[in-house]
Amino acid sequence: MSRRAFSLLLLLFLSALAGACEGGPPPADRRPEITLESIREDLNGRRVSVPAEGDASEPSSWRFFPAEPKEIEILEKQLAGDQATFLIDLRTRTSPRAEQQGHTRRLAGRLRLHYELQTGFVLRQWEIVRIENISFVYLKE
Repeated sequence: MSRRAFSLLLLLFLSALAGACEGGPPPADRRPEITLESIREDLNGRRVSVPAEGDASEPSSWRFFPAEPKEIEILEKQLAGDQATFLIDLRTRTSPRAEQQGHTRRLAGRLRLHYELQTGFVLRQWEIVRIENISFVYLKE
């Protein structure tokens, strides 16, 4: 490790330590904000169990992809310490590329997203730890 990198790390560490030792009034809420855009990004790569489509008896698993369009409306939000719960209304469909190949699927409904605040050495970020399907289903074509 170069001296410059070491000096920068030491400075960051000492700044964080000094901030933790300050007295006085409690600091403003330093939790990152959960926005529509961050929810859209946080869903990418996640899976949710969706009731069976058509005659299938077993539920299927839907995986969210970055290219997939997502229309999201936040209906409720609850923040309590390092926990957050969002009830969202979501409309989505297969990506345009999949649609060109004839694999069109549309889904809509409500999901409850359970977040936990993950704290690293310097960075704090919200992470989805569980997705609860309230009414998210395949739409009839």
